[in-house]
Amino acid sequence: MRRKATENSELFKFGIGVFETIKIYKGIPILLKEHLDRMYNSVKELNIEINIPYEELEKKVYEYVKNYDYKALRITVFDEGYNFMIRDIPYKDEDYNRGYKLNIAPIRRGKSFIYRHKTANYFENIYLKRLALRESFDESLIVNTDEKILEGTMTNIFFIRGNKVFTPELSLNILPGIMRKEVIKTAKNIGIEVNECIIDIGDLSKFDFAFITNSLMDVLRVREIGDITYDEDNEIFYKLRAALEEKFYECFTNR
Repeated sequence: MRRKATENSELFKFGIGVFETIKIYKGIPILLKEHLDRMYNSVKELNIEINIPYEELEKKVYEYVKNYDYKALRITVFDEGYNFMIRDIPYKDEDYNRGYKLNIAPIRRGKSFIYRHKTANYFENIYLKRLALRESFDESLIVNTDEKILEGTMTNIFFIRGNKVFTPELSLNILPGIMRKEVIKTAKNIGIEVNECIIDIGDLSKFDFAFITNSLMDVLRVREIGDITYDEDNEIFYKLRAALEEKFYECFTNR
Protein backbone atom coordinates (compact mmCIF):
# COMPACT_ATOMS: atom_id res chain seq x y z
CA MET A 1 0.00 0.00 0.00
CA ARG A 2 2.96 2.35 0.28
CA ARG A 3 2.96 3.61 -3.26
CA LYS A 4 2.72 6.61 -5.50
CA ALA A 5 -0.80 7.68 -6.40
CA THR A 6 -1.94 6.41 -9.78
CA GLU A 7 -3.87 8.54 -12.24
CA ASN A 8 -7.06 6.86 -11.01
CA SER A 9 -6.62 7.84 -7.38
CA GLU A 10 -8.68 10.56 -5.74
CA LEU A 11 -5.40 12.10 -4.59
CA PHE A 12 -4.18 12.49 -8.17
CA LYS A 13 -7.52 13.60 -9.62
CA PHE A 14 -8.90 15.82 -6.88
CA GLY A 15 -6.24 16.29 -4.20
CA ILE A 16 -8.32 14.20 -1.80
CA GLY A 17 -6.22 12.91 1.07
CA VAL A 18 -4.80 14.09 4.38
CA PHE A 19 -1.24 14.48 5.59
CA GLU A 20 0.85 15.05 8.69
CA THR A 21 4.34 16.48 9.06
CA ILE A 22 6.30 15.09 12.00
CA LYS A 23 9.69 15.93 13.47
CA ILE A 24 12.09 12.99 13.67
CA TYR A 25 14.67 13.38 16.44
CA LYS A 26 17.25 10.65 17.08
CA GLY A 27 15.09 8.06 15.37
CA ILE A 28 11.91 8.96 17.28
CA PRO A 29 8.81 10.52 15.65
CA ILE A 30 7.93 13.30 18.09
CA LEU A 31 4.25 13.26 19.15
CA LEU A 32 3.39 10.53 16.65
CA LYS A 33 0.24 9.47 18.49
CA GLU A 34 -1.11 13.02 18.46
CA HIS A 35 -0.42 13.34 14.74
CA LEU A 36 -2.03 10.01 13.87
CA ASP A 37 -5.03 10.77 16.07
CA ARG A 38 -5.57 14.01 14.17
CA MET A 39 -5.05 12.32 10.81
CA TYR A 40 -7.54 9.54 11.45
CA ASN A 41 -10.03 12.00 12.90
CA SER A 42 -9.80 13.99 9.66
CA VAL A 43 -10.26 10.84 7.60
CA LYS A 44 -13.45 10.13 9.55
CA GLU A 45 -14.85 13.67 9.46
CA LEU A 46 -14.10 14.11 5.76
CA ASN A 47 -15.40 10.65 4.78
CA ILE A 48 -12.16 9.69 3.06
CA GLU A 49 -11.81 5.97 2.42
CA ILE A 50 -8.38 4.60 3.27
CA ASN A 51 -7.22 1.01 3.61
CA ILE A 52 -4.51 1.02 6.28
CA PRO A 53 -5.40 0.58 9.97
CA TYR A 54 -4.05 3.02 12.57
CA GLU A 55 -1.89 0.44 14.36
CA GLU A 56 -0.32 -0.80 11.14
CA LEU A 57 0.60 2.69 9.98
CA GLU A 58 2.02 3.52 13.41
CA LYS A 59 4.24 0.44 13.31
CA LYS A 60 5.45 1.24 9.81
CA VAL A 61 6.36 4.80 10.82
CA TYR A 62 8.54 3.65 13.72
CA GLU A 63 10.32 1.18 11.46
CA TYR A 64 10.81 3.73 8.69
CA VAL A 65 12.32 6.54 10.79
CA LYS A 66 14.54 4.62 13.22
CA ASN A 67 17.78 5.49 11.41
CA TYR A 68 17.06 9.20 10.89
CA ASP A 69 18.50 11.73 13.31
CA TYR A 70 16.97 15.15 12.62
CA LYS A 71 14.49 15.18 9.75
CA ALA A 72 10.89 15.92 8.81
CA LEU A 73 8.58 13.06 7.89
CA ARG A 74 5.48 13.65 5.80
CA ILE A 75 2.79 10.97 5.95
CA THR A 76 0.05 11.12 3.33
CA VAL A 77 -2.94 8.78 3.35
CA PHE A 78 -5.36 8.47 0.45
CA ASP A 79 -7.75 6.01 -1.18
CA GLU A 80 -5.02 3.83 -2.72
CA GLY A 81 -2.75 3.61 0.31
CA TYR A 82 -0.17 5.80 2.00
CA ASN A 83 3.17 7.45 1.35
CA PHE A 84 6.17 8.48 3.45
CA MET A 85 8.53 11.29 2.45
CA ILE A 86 11.63 12.44 4.34
CA ARG A 87 13.05 15.94 3.97
CA ASP A 88 15.29 18.35 5.84
CA ILE A 89 13.85 20.54 8.57
CA PRO A 90 14.02 24.05 7.08
CA TYR A 91 14.39 26.13 10.24
CA LYS A 92 17.92 27.33 11.07
CA ASP A 93 19.56 28.97 14.07
CA GLU A 94 19.38 32.29 12.23
CA ASP A 95 15.58 32.08 12.10
CA TYR A 96 15.34 31.67 15.87
CA ASN A 97 17.90 34.41 16.53
CA ARG A 98 16.36 37.10 14.35
CA GLY A 99 12.69 36.13 14.60
CA TYR A 100 10.15 36.02 11.79
CA LYS A 101 8.62 38.88 9.88
CA LEU A 102 4.95 38.35 8.93
CA ASN A 103 2.66 40.13 6.52
CA ILE A 104 -1.12 40.20 6.65
CA ALA A 105 -2.40 37.87 3.94
CA PRO A 106 -3.98 39.88 1.11
CA ILE A 107 -6.85 37.39 0.74
CA ARG A 108 -9.47 37.08 3.47
CA ARG A 109 -10.50 33.55 4.41
CA GLY A 110 -14.05 32.23 4.66
CA LYS A 111 -15.43 30.03 7.42
CA SER A 112 -15.26 26.53 5.91
CA PHE A 113 -14.69 23.64 8.33
CA ILE A 114 -12.16 22.23 5.83
CA TYR A 115 -9.49 24.53 7.29
CA ARG A 116 -9.52 22.40 10.45
CA HIS A 117 -7.88 19.59 8.47
CA LYS A 118 -4.51 19.10 6.76
CA THR A 119 -5.88 18.14 3.37
CA ALA A 120 -3.60 17.23 0.49
CA ASN A 121 -4.93 20.21 -1.46
CA TYR A 122 -2.95 22.86 0.40
CA PHE A 123 -2.72 25.32 -2.47
CA GLU A 124 -4.26 28.33 -0.75
CA ASN A 125 -1.69 28.16 2.04
CA ILE A 126 1.18 27.59 -0.36
CA TYR A 127 0.05 30.48 -2.56
CA LEU A 128 -0.09 32.92 0.38
CA LYS A 129 3.27 31.72 1.69
CA ARG A 130 4.87 32.31 -1.71
CA LEU A 131 3.40 35.80 -1.91
CA ALA A 132 4.87 36.57 1.51
CA LEU A 133 8.32 35.27 0.57
CA ARG A 134 8.26 37.27 -2.65
CA GLU A 135 7.76 40.43 -0.59
CA SER A 136 10.62 39.53 1.80
CA PHE A 137 8.40 38.28 4.61
CA ASP A 138 8.92 34.91 6.30
CA GLU A 139 5.29 33.93 6.82
CA SER A 140 1.79 35.23 6.19
CA LEU A 141 -0.84 35.82 8.88
CA ILE A 142 -4.31 34.82 7.70
CA VAL A 143 -7.36 36.89 8.64
CA ASN A 144 -11.00 35.98 8.06
CA THR A 145 -13.74 38.03 6.39
CA ASP A 146 -14.70 39.42 9.81
CA GLU A 147 -11.16 40.78 10.27
CA LYS A 148 -10.34 38.24 12.98
CA ILE A 149 -6.85 36.77 13.32
CA LEU A 150 -6.68 33.08 12.40
CA GLU A 151 -3.25 31.51 11.86
CA GLY A 152 -0.20 31.47 9.64
CA THR A 153 -0.02 29.51 6.41
CA MET A 154 2.16 26.89 8.11
CA THR A 155 1.82 27.92 11.75
CA ASN A 156 -0.42 28.76 14.67
CA ILE A 157 0.11 32.12 16.32
CA PHE A 158 0.35 33.25 19.95
CA PHE A 159 0.62 36.66 21.60
CA ILE A 160 1.81 37.77 25.03
CA ARG A 161 0.63 40.80 26.98
CA GLY A 162 1.92 41.21 30.49
CA ASN A 163 2.03 37.73 31.98
CA LYS A 164 -0.80 36.29 29.87
CA VAL A 165 -0.73 34.35 26.60
CA PHE A 166 -3.40 34.72 23.91
CA THR A 167 -4.17 32.63 20.83
CA PRO A 168 -7.10 32.41 18.37
CA GLU A 169 -9.76 29.95 19.48
CA LEU A 170 -10.57 26.77 17.56
CA SER A 171 -14.16 27.88 16.87
CA LEU A 172 -12.70 30.08 14.11
CA ASN A 173 -12.04 26.93 12.02
CA ILE A 174 -8.27 27.03 12.31
CA LEU A 175 -6.00 24.02 12.28
CA PRO A 176 -5.85 22.38 15.72
CA GLY A 177 -2.07 22.39 15.66
CA ILE A 178 -0.24 19.66 17.53
CA MET A 179 2.37 22.07 18.87
CA ARG A 180 -0.35 24.64 19.57
CA LYS A 181 -2.01 22.12 21.88
CA GLU A 182 1.30 21.27 23.55
CA VAL A 183 2.12 24.94 24.12
CA ILE A 184 -1.24 25.54 25.78
CA LYS A 185 -0.96 22.44 27.95
CA THR A 186 2.65 23.13 28.95
CA ALA A 187 1.95 26.79 29.71
CA LYS A 188 -0.90 25.88 32.04
CA ASN A 189 1.23 23.24 33.74
CA ILE A 190 3.87 25.82 34.66
CA GLY A 191 1.38 28.43 35.83
CA ILE A 192 1.08 30.62 32.74
CA GLU A 193 -2.44 31.81 31.92
CA VAL A 194 -3.55 31.07 28.35
CA ASN A 195 -6.59 32.67 26.74
CA GLU A 196 -8.06 31.04 23.64
CA CYS A 197 -10.11 33.88 22.26
CA ILE A 198 -11.13 35.99 19.29
CA ILE A 199 -8.47 38.53 18.32
CA ASP A 200 -9.38 41.41 16.05
CA ILE A 201 -6.86 42.63 13.48
CA GLY A 202 -6.97 45.99 15.25
CA ASP A 203 -5.69 44.36 18.43
CA LEU A 204 -2.30 43.37 17.01
CA SER A 205 -0.59 46.50 18.33
CA LYS A 206 -1.86 45.85 21.87
CA PHE A 207 0.46 42.90 22.50
CA ASP A 208 4.05 43.01 23.74
CA PHE A 209 5.33 39.85 22.10
CA ALA A 210 4.33 37.30 19.47
CA PHE A 211 5.45 33.83 18.47
CA ILE A 212 4.42 31.09 16.08
CA THR A 213 4.39 27.32 16.38
CA ASN A 214 4.39 24.15 14.35
CA SER A 215 5.68 20.62 14.82
CA LEU A 216 8.97 21.24 13.03
CA MET A 217 9.91 24.66 14.42
CA ASP A 218 8.45 24.15 17.91
CA VAL A 219 8.21 27.84 18.90
CA LEU A 220 9.71 30.80 17.05
CA ARG A 221 9.64 34.50 17.91
CA VAL A 222 7.83 36.97 15.65
CA ARG A 223 9.63 40.29 15.39
CA GLU A 224 7.15 42.11 13.11
CA ILE A 225 3.63 41.80 11.73
CA GLY A 226 3.20 44.34 8.97
CA ASP A 227 4.35 47.66 10.43
CA ILE A 228 4.01 46.50 14.04
CA THR A 229 7.24 45.62 15.88
CA TYR A 230 7.25 43.34 18.92
CA ASP A 231 9.69 43.01 21.80
CA GLU A 232 12.82 40.95 21.21
CA ASP A 233 12.82 39.37 24.66
CA ASN A 234 10.08 38.07 26.89
CA GLU A 235 10.40 36.19 30.16
CA ILE A 236 7.14 34.27 29.68
CA PHE A 237 8.26 33.08 26.24
CA TYR A 238 11.67 31.93 27.47
CA LYS A 239 10.10 30.11 30.40
CA LEU A 240 7.64 28.36 28.11
CA ARG A 241 10.28 27.48 25.53
CA ALA A 242 12.54 25.97 28.18
CA ALA A 243 9.68 23.86 29.52
CA LEU A 244 8.89 22.56 26.03
CA GLU A 245 12.53 21.69 25.35
CA GLU A 246 12.75 19.82 28.63
CA LYS A 247 9.54 17.94 27.86
CA PHE A 248 10.47 16.79 24.37
CA TYR A 249 14.26 16.53 24.26
CA GLU A 250 15.72 16.05 27.74
CA CYS A 251 15.18 12.28 27.52
CA PHE A 252 17.68 12.14 24.63
CA THR A 253 20.58 13.87 26.37
CA ASN A 254 22.07 10.69 27.82
CA ARG A 255 21.74 8.59 24.68
